[in-house]
Order: sequence, then C-alpha cells, then structure tokens
Amino acid sequence: MKHDTDHAGSSGGKRVKNRRRPEAAVSAPTATSPALKRALLATAVIGFAFCAYSNSFNAPFLLDNDPIILKDARIRTATSAHVQRILNEEYWPLGMSGLYRPLTTLSYMLNYSVLGNETDPSGYHWLNFMVHAVNIGLVYLLGVVIFEQIPAALLLAAIWGIHPVLTESVTNIVGRADLLGAFGVLAALHAHRKALGTSGGRKAAWVAAVALAVTAGIFSKESTIVAVAVLAIYDLTFGRAASWKARIPSYFAVAIPCLVFLYVRAPVMSGVASTSFPFGDNPLMGAGCWTARMTAIKVIGRYLALLVWPAQLSFDYSFNENPLFGWGLTSWEDLKAVLSLLVCLGGAAAAILCWRRHKPVFFAIAFFFAALSPTSNLVIRIGSSMAERFLYLPSVGFAVLAVYGAQLLSQLLAERWPEYRNAVPAALGVVLIAFAARTYARNADWVDQGRFWRSAVEAAPGSYKTNLSAANHAVYINQEDWDRSIRQVGRALAILDDLPDLQNTAIAYQQAGVFYRNLGIRLASSNAAGPAGGGSEYWYRKSLNALLRSEKIELAQDERNRAENAKRGKPGLTFVPSAVYLHMGRTYQKLGDPRHAVEAFERGRALESDPDLLEELASAYRAAGDNRKAAMALVEALAVDSSRMQLASTLVALYSEIDPSGCAVSTQGGTTGLNVDCPLVHGDICTASRNVAAKYLHTWQHREAAAIRRTAIQELGCAPELLN
Repeated sequence: MKHDTDHAGSSGGKRVKNRRRPEAAVSAPTATSPALKRALLATAVIGFAFCAYSNSFNAPFLLDNDPIILKDARIRTATSAHVQRILNEEYWPLGMSGLYRPLTTLSYMLNYSVLGNETDPSGYHWLNFMVHAVNIGLVYLLGVVIFEQIPAALLLAAIWGIHPVLTESVTNIVGRADLLGAFGVLAALHAHRKALGTSGGRKAAWVAAVALAVTAGIFSKESTIVAVAVLAIYDLTFGRAASWKARIPSYFAVAIPCLVFLYVRAPVMSGVASTSFPFGDNPLMGAGCWTARMTAIKVIGRYLALLVWPAQLSFDYSFNENPLFGWGLTSWEDLKAVLSLLVCLGGAAAAILCWRRHKPVFFAIAFFFAALSPTSNLVIRIGSSMAERFLYLPSVGFAVLAVYGAQLLSQLLAERWPEYRNAVPAALGVVLIAFAARTYARNADWVDQGRFWRSAVEAAPGSYKTNLSAANHAVYINQEDWDRSIRQVGRALAILDDLPDLQNTAIAYQQAGVFYRNLGIRLASSNAAGPAGGGSEYWYRKSLNALLRSEKIELAQDERNRAENAKRGKPGLTFVPSAVYLHMGRTYQKLGDPRHAVEAFERGRALESDPDLLEELASAYRAAGDNRKAAMALVEALAVDSSRMQLASTLVALYSEIDPSGCAVSTQGGTTGLNVDCPLVHGDICTASRNVAAKYLHTWQHREAAAIRRTAIQELGCAPELLN
C-alpha cells in the first residue's frame, strides 16, 4: 500500500510526471503527422502532373533529339574515353553550336548505355519526368516560404507543374537541359535559405549544397548563372533580416562554380571553328541595337500571352513569325511591341511599389525577368528569337503572381460578397483541369508526328520552318494533302525569298528542292498532271532552281566563315554540306542530264566523303562506263562506313572488269572476294583513306581524321607519307 500511497499521494510532481509519459508517447506521431500530411499532399500534386504527362512517354526522338542523342557516338558506351570526350567537347556532336553542357550529355549516356535504353525513348522520358517531379517539389517548398500557407504552396506547385507551356522542356527529351538548369537554381535557393538560418558546421554544409546545386545546373545549361540574381532577389524580399556577413558565403558558393564553368568552357570553345548563327533562327542577329531590343520586348509580351492562354503551342517561332520592329507604329506588330513595353514597364513599377508591403508580387516579377534574361535577347543575342522551353524556370514567377492574385480575389469576395466566397476555388479547379487537359493534348502532339507538325504551322504560320516541316512530314493520302504541302513549301520560300544570301537559309531551299523532286517522281510514276497542269519535268526544274539557290547561299556564307576562321588561325575550313550536291545530282539525273549529275556529285565529294553521295556517284560512273572511277568511289564509301558490306559484291564485279586477268579478285573455296594485298586494290584503299582524312580536316574534325589515318597505317599497311 505504501507503494500505492507514494504513487498517488502528496508527491504531485511524480504523479504529473508519470501521467505525462503516455501523453508524450502519443504526441510524437501527432507532431510528425502534419509533415507527413504535407508530403502526401505534395506527392498528390506530382501525381496530378503525372496524369497530365502520362501519354508522353512514347514520344519519338523528334527535332534535335536525333543529332544530340541518336547520332552522338560518345554516349553509346560508358567508357572513360567517352566521358573524357564529353568533358572536352561541345554539346552538339556535330560541333559549332557554341554550347557546353557536359552533365546533360552524361545524363543521356546514363540512359543510353548504363540503363540500356538505347533508342527506346520511354526511359529518357521517365528520367525527364523524374527531374520535373523533383522541381515541382522544390517549387512547392518555395511556395511555403513565400505564402506561409500550405494550400497556396500546393496551388503554386500545381499551376506550375502542369502548365502546358512546360511541355517542350519535359516531353522533348533534349529539354532535359532546362530541367537540370532549373533544378540547380531552385535547389541553390533553398540551400541558401537554410544557410541563412544556421551557423557553424550546418551552415557550411548548406553553403556546400548551394555550390553543388549550381555546379549541377551550370554544367547542364549555361543559363543557371541566373542563380546569382535569384539569391539576391530572395534576400531583397524575404531575407532582409539576415546580415551581409551571413549572405556572402552563398554568393561565393554560386560564383565559384560559374567561374570554374567559364574556365573549363574556354579551351573547348577556342578549338571550335567560327560560324554565324542562322538569321532565319534569330533575325535579331541582323538587326540594329534598339530594333532588336524592341522586337525582343515584343516576344516577352507573347511569352506572357502564352502563359495566360496556352491554346496554341509550337516547337518553333523562326523568321518571320515575330517580324522586326519597324518604328513606323503603323502595323499591328509594332503596336504589339509598344504594348509589351508598357506591360513590362508597368510590371517593373508594380514590383518597386510592392517591394515592402506585397512581397510575393515583387518576388514574382523580379524572378520572372531575372530567369528570362539569359534567353530574352535583351542582354545578349542567342541562337533563337523565341522558344517555349525558355519559359520553364521563368514561369515559376508567373505562377507565384497567379496564386497571389487568386488569394487577393478570394479575400475580396469573402469580405464584400461572402455568398461568392467559393467562386475562386471553383474557378481555380476549372483552370487546373483545363491546364492538365491542354498539357495532355499537347503531349499527344509530340507522340503523333502528323499532329505535331500541323499544330506547329497552326500556332506559328509566319515561320518558314514550321511550314517546311509540316510539308516534309505530311502523310500523303490524296491530292488534297499534296496541294496543301505545295502551298506550305511555297509560303516558306516566299518568307525567305527577299532575304540577301548572307542572311538567308540554305537548308530551306534544299528541303524544298527535295520536296519538288519527290512530287515530280510521283507524277512521273502515275503519268498524271500536277497542280496548275505542271508535269514531272516542271517540278524537276523547280527542284533544280531551289537547289541552285541553296548552293548560292551556302557558298556566300561559307566565304564569310572562311575569312573569319582564317583570321583566327584556322585557314581552309569549309562547312558547305555535301547534301546539297547529292540532291542536285539526283535532280539532274531525273532531268536526264548525267554529265551535270556527275559534276554535282563530284563537287559534293570534294567537300565530304558522304557514303550515300559516293554510292550515287559510283552508279553514275558505272552507267557512263567508267568502272575505275566507280570502284574508287565505292572504296571511299567503305572507308567511311565499313558496315556497308553490300558494296563488296559490287566492288568484286567492278574489279573483275577492271583487272580481268590480274590479282584484284581472288577465289578461295569457291568464294570470290577482293584481294586487298593486290597493289591495285591496296593503292585504291590507301588513296580513299587519304581523301577521307583530308575532308575531315577541312571541317576541323581532327579526331576523325586521326582515326582514319591510324587505321590506314596500322591495319591496312598504307605508307605514312601517303596519308600526310
């Protein structure tokens, strides 16, 4: 009984202590449940975004995905040599892009060779969405900081995560650079915020996290450099209580990776040959200072319109979808630029006025313009005048402003018209469903190539590139399909025709030439009259004229590039593609002009040892009875692409006729083959290797030239002096 008395008697401290133990045990899960609930709600938002993107995982390798992923030999095997090449070469495997994004390329290697996705796009899409999901989580955490309310943070993450304009970054595989760059900025911002509230070892850890995030971002996409501005905007808005001493370590943590990036990038870019950005991709390149900036401001206005109403989206907005500002103020295009300027100035004024009392407004506007600045063409001019992928990170600012506006409107209705207090949540629900449906539909465009190109030309009818792309990727079922494509090709060329050669786009005329030749082939096979009564020869002539214009443009621009490269100590470089002569030769053949066909093929051969062109040239020589030249062309084709084993039987037949009683062809065990030890054959192989190596050098592909030389000397026994 004493034990009972002691436990329940006058010793109140003991009684209270013993009774609170079970309460403490119960309160532990209660304390963690809000965090778990918030995590589940954020996961639900990501799940909502997944539903919007659920139909995107089979989208094929469109646009830049083909050269950057499918044609990049560096990512096919995960070897130290390939990693070294990625770290020391440009982003584009074909070169001359001016971009250095090694971590993005390494992520493609992860998909291609490590995860074994190779040419299956689904694995690439899954990784893209996973990065996007992480970014949605970071935007949610940013919303918690800005609004200090979980519902508002969830709404922010939902609006941003499913906005249709983000599809070009998420669904387009090479949009991964934007995803990783945005991750670097958002993660650095959160790490900086944590660093401001800690000290000692924990602060050092968070500062290190800032540096790691920026490193991951800047080596994935160069626009991550805006992290410096984003941290400053946060400090001006929400971190003013912190001292400069507390802030400075984070700024160093941002600056150091950026400086390292520039240091590492410099030698890579110094070895790249000079080539001008296509005027057709960004006409601001050829405009005056203020004309270019007013046009860039007009594009910002169009970005804002797309964020508000993303009904029509396009992969391209090239020349002349956004005409240059004309200063006459008589056209609607000029008025749009003026209106955009007024909107931008109004936004800047609103940001200044709201700096103290309405912090989310200041943060949203400042964040939008800071994040957009590297790609806006206001600060520097880049290779594109407008692209939806440029909005991936800036759209966070738009979403913040949208949520803040919804909060204000909801508060106003609750105070003045309480019967309508549910109107804003209902409207937001409709908007979210509409955004998700539009994103789902836009992803369906990326999966269906026919829809993809049609939607592009509908959204950007003034772009030469969308018109040409729609025509070249159309499915031709009836005459109406051909007629529509003819109009689109004609519209594309009409957009470009008045441009001088130095500003024009040669590839557009080359593509038009191919289209016209294919139309002629169709008419010739059906013996039908084409549009406007034109027969096959009419379209072959149009094909030739387009290809001759393409050649003229290429030569004019190559002359300029040659002069610039010569000044930089790289004389003799040429980047005229052999493809224009391949197609020109094919068109001459359709016109029944074999002499000019051979001349065109030979001009292309002098530029590049393209196997397709060499096969065509060999066929032309063989048809003309010149088997020797035909054989040498095919040997050169095999020197470039040894997998074309079907050429071996043709070569055996040719050398049998060239050297009927010699050693060129040998028979062993009833099988006839080339005798590579025969002086005639061996000499042709070594000559072909020399030609291929020389052409690689003309386009500054030293690695490829060295590989050809090494193979010819070590494996084929060619004399080293012959390869010099």
